[in-house]
Amino acid sequence: MTGRKARIEAARRTVEGERIRWLLGKKGQLTTVGNVFDEKITDARYSFIVQKAAAVELERNLLLTQMEKGPRTVHELHDFTGIAKPEIVRHIIALKKWRLVEQTGMKGQAPQYSAVPGKQSDIGEVS
Repeated sequence: MTGRKARIEAARRTVEGERIRWLLGKKGQLTTVGNVFDEKITDARYSFIVQKAAAVELERNLLLTQMEKGPRTVHELHDFTGIAKPEIVRHIIALKKWRLVEQTGMKGQAPQYSAVPGKQSDIGEVS
């Protein structure tokens, strides 16, 4: 999969994902009624939350598209995506937590990670 195709696939997964659809569906409640703490969220804050969630989701889906092709190190993921290595590590920790990624080997001294076969890639919350 080329870089462009991988980014398109990651974007498709992001907009079709449950998390973004849930946030979009809750706009009215969050901005007029309030959250579980009865705090109303301003339209500007709501937009920020959706944009941040979509950005995180897009990065994680882009990483997953690469790890679905086979084992990848953090360095390889960085080279392909341009995402900062510390951010990739944070994403991998979250993806491992949701059992979407697992360590599958080593390349030199660098751990390799692969997507868990058959798992859905709707990837949870912003961390």
